[in-house]
Amino acid sequence: MSLDLDHQKAIENSSVETVAYLEQCRAMSGKQLLDAPDEMTFEMGFRIFTRLSLLVTRRRPEIAVHCVLIHIMPMLQSKQIAAIKRSDINKIINGLVLDGKIVQSRRVFSVMKQFLSWCEFQGHIETSPLASISLNKVAGGVRMKPRERILSDEEINLFWTMWDLADVDDCTKWAARLILCSARRPDEVLRARRSEFDLDRDVWNQGTRNKSARRHTLPISPIMRECIESLFLAGGNSEWLVPSKRREGNPVSKVLISQASRRIQGLSYSGFNEPFEIRDLRRTARSAFSRLKISQEVARQIMNHSPEGLDNVYNKHDYLDEMAEAMLKYSTFLRSCIKG
Repeated sequence: MSLDLDHQKAIENSSVETVAYLEQCRAMSGKQLLDAPDEMTFEMGFRIFTRLSLLVTRRRPEIAVHCVLIHIMPMLQSKQIAAIKRSDINKIINGLVLDGKIVQSRRVFSVMKQFLSWCEFQGHIETSPLASISLNKVAGGVRMKPRERILSDEEINLFWTMWDLADVDDCTKWAARLILCSARRPDEVLRARRSEFDLDRDVWNQGTRNKSARRHTLPISPIMRECIESLFLAGGNSEWLVPSKRREGNPVSKVLISQASRRIQGLSYSGFNEPFEIRDLRRTARSAFSRLKISQEVARQIMNHSPEGLDNVYNKHDYLDEMAEAMLKYSTFLRSCIKG
């Protein structure tokens, strides 16, 4: 895997300071590693671990590093790795749990377990103090409950029309609608370039710019085309599908749609009985596919989910025709929900 960072994405996932730290780690030389002492502090050890492991194995190393820089580094920075005890880490994790930060507590544990296992392999410690501890024991085994919220047919209409009533620009309005119509993750829409869309062939060539890093092409349905053409018009000459008005030459912030949606839902006229998040739109789309009798395999291809079992090895069919038919069904369904 390349050690090059997508700086814009990394900053949005973490912070400028985290990206600067990653760049320092990336620039480390072989001589620096050879000169590192056998008995080293956590700060030095984690820096080397980041260079040799996180930057090589993780698509988004900034998420793990940011977590450590915020929660671990202030407490253990100058401590010798060999002196780190299980109780040191549990104190930090317990504090996060008491503050209701369950996700962060589990992330801290996972990164630290990986780091200490690496330290054991490298010979910096005899045995990792977390070796026998399972992630399931963190926070008493409590996990964040998977979201189940989907929009009803009536709420799909409310969602579509609320953008006309709110004080938002056309880019925000049509980007939000495209997320629903395309069943994409928000950042897949907000980070799209115009060049990805072939309106002559009605396909969106997303490439590997997605969570799974698998190459993906999605047929463009009629309702998607309406959104895309409206975004082309609203975006002027920008290379981005949804350009930023504040930072010329850049895409909008990935939280733009979510923030706007929460603001609109807080207004008295919104009509939603239960709050929803923008990421719930993808679940709404997937549930609609089942209602429309779209096969599991075609739905999986549209969602760009991992193939199961040996299909991943042997099934190389692109499913473009089947996806086009399914997306047309979904487009018709959405139109039936939208009043006016």
